[in-house]
Amino acid sequence: MGYWYPSLNLGFQSSLPTRSPVNDIFFYEALCVGSAIHDAVTRLPHSGRLAVFTDSLNSMYMFNSLSGGPGFNRLLMDVVEVILAFEIDFRVFHISGDLNVVADYLSHWRAQDTIRVSPGLHILPFQPPRNALGVPQK
Repeated sequence: MGYWYPSLNLGFQSSLPTRSPVNDIFFYEALCVGSAIHDAVTRLPHSGRLAVFTDSLNSMYMFNSLSGGPGFNRLLMDVVEVILAFEIDFRVFHISGDLNVVADYLSHWRAQDTIRVSPGLHILPFQPPRNALGVPQK
């Protein structure tokens, strides 16, 4: 999984979790969007606005409709709790995969290709929110 901030030239990547409520690509794409939202709210002013771009149409529909379905509701509820706590106005937009190259390279752990496309990109690891995976916070 991978996401990045073009304006900060800062990227994040994570391996897929070993346990998740749903074991399919849609869940992992939605989990990555949720992880990006978790991180972004800490970088925004309180009551800020957030736009997330994803090449996953399913994730875009899920977050914009706030309708997740079985196995996805915990993830969706976790993101909603964070959005409400930080009073963030957010929207998820679709971007075609061929325009989402940096995030794609990050998610496939292709650091050299990522840096070639975005010179000077600083790449850090991230851990998906435990609550979104159904694991209680410690």
